[in-house]
Amino acid sequence: MDNFRDLVSAVLALFCAGVMLVAGHLWIEWRARHADQDIGVEAPKSEDLPLPLISNGSPSNRKVIELPADLRKRRAA
Repeated sequence: MDNFRDLVSAVLALFCAGVMLVAGHLWIEWRARHADQDIGVEAPKSEDLPLPLISNGSPSNRKVIELPADLRKRRAA
């Protein structure tokens, strides 16, 4: 009979944890929908040059450093 009580207690604990998890998720979602619309994340404004972006193309304003021919041949192999 003791095993049955342990099983019921475990099921009840899991059920309560599930209800709390769903309620917490719904509360967070409700708060996000009813939050102040004026609050937002903006990119910082600065006068500095923008950070370089990684891309396949090379921008025209950047210096290109050529490797010596023997190093180029070694790198290609």
